[in-house]
Amino acid sequence: MKVILNVDAITHPITGIGQYTLQLGRQLQQDKDVNDIKYFSADHWVADIERTATDNQWLGTLRRWLPLKSLALNLYAKRRANKFSELTKGLEDYIFHSPNFVLMPFAGKSVATFHDLSFVHYRQTQPKYRLQFLDREIPKTLAQANALITPSEFVKQEIIEHYGYPADQIHVTPLGVSDGFKPYTETEVNPTLQKFQLPNKQFILSVATTEPRKNLERLLAAYSQLPESLRKHLPLVLVGSKGWLNQNLTQQIRKLVNQGQILSLGYVSQAELQHLYAAAKLTAFPSLYEGFGLPIIESMASGTPVLTSQNSAMQEVAAGNAMLCDPLKTDSIVEALQQAVSEEGWLAQSQQAGLRHAKSFTWQRCANLTVKAYERHL
Repeated sequence: MKVILNVDAITHPITGIGQYTLQLGRQLQQDKDVNDIKYFSADHWVADIERTATDNQWLGTLRRWLPLKSLALNLYAKRRANKFSELTKGLEDYIFHSPNFVLMPFAGKSVATFHDLSFVHYRQTQPKYRLQFLDREIPKTLAQANALITPSEFVKQEIIEHYGYPADQIHVTPLGVSDGFKPYTETEVNPTLQKFQLPNKQFILSVATTEPRKNLERLLAAYSQLPESLRKHLPLVLVGSKGWLNQNLTQQIRKLVNQGQILSLGYVSQAELQHLYAAAKLTAFPSLYEGFGLPIIESMASGTPVLTSQNSAMQEVAAGNAMLCDPLKTDSIVEALQQAVSEEGWLAQSQQAGLRHAKSFTWQRCANLTVKAYERHL
């Protein structure tokens, strides 16, 4: 088969959907059933997926800084669709895959990945311009798509219930973990720990974009309620790029950093992230809602126990191998944090169970299931 993959999502800083797109593209070009693969971004073909993040740097900057975002997004989408239609004439025998919700018009078969329905169920956590764009484009995508791909059974059921989309046209392809997420020795992680002045296995890690859905405000409030002796022994370390609707959160983070209660590292390199996962005592990920929750599996693969939420896809992904909390109740997060870091027996058991569980989440498996979804609808 022949595939066209839209790679717009691969921009610096590379977050969840960008990572998914990059890893899927790498695997598809090695798949024996894929005879040819073309990568499209913005208004042109991309020759090398490994250079996409660099080539798309202008796109990431544009998204962050351009005023009148709604107008700019609409103009960009229109230009992209027109250019895509022009460049794909005569390529109707390809299957077109958009890994980021929205399809562009295409005369051949089309597949879209829906990572979650946060824009439906958690609209208050989304910027207005994004909601307006998705409200207009999602119905077009559902009408055009020959199949949908989701990362979890939870999202599949949401799509069925909300849109009435046929179940046999929705395919679950769980995300994967890159090989670099693994246990490391203290010597191996030491350069990263020295850079950020952190002790090995003596900090709580949170990996999340600073946006409302990640529930960082409640996590910070919960951490602040832990006993002072515990906080001195286990600082909270925040890692993640800047998101949206985060003015109050940013002020809260700055205040706690100035008080010396937490560390906020912002976006770190992939190698540094891998070291931080492996060196943490616990990864705290009490998000309000996730379609998968990649930090859960990345942490488990790194040999670090996880605290996450008991709702949406997070409980499905953790599969009984994480400490769960109610993300809407600060007291529940406090209790779970204190229990997780103080029960050495649970920590040891969770570490081993998490390592075993994470082994089944590979990008090769994700790509193989994706190819099967293509074949089903060709």
